[in-house]
Amino acid sequence: MVTDPGLTGSSLRLLYRVRLHARQNRRAYPLSLHADRHAVGRAVEGGYLARLNDDPHFVTVTEKGEAYLDRLMRAE
Repeated sequence: MVTDPGLTGSSLRLLYRVRLHARQNRRAYPLSLHADRHAVGRAVEGGYLARLNDDPHFVTVTEKGEAYLDRLMRAE
């Protein structure tokens, strides 16, 4: 699997899970559901996820993250 610099396989799975959670539940993803803090940090540092300003224990997918997942799903 080819990933962008800074994203590991675990970070990529997290990115997909956050987007799926947002689409199904219409809210941010609670980090308590994900045990790999390193993957979270890499995805946030890379600009694929963003922590909520009012509660840093929740993350959402950024436009960059959405675009990356869309390209990946289309196998570009």
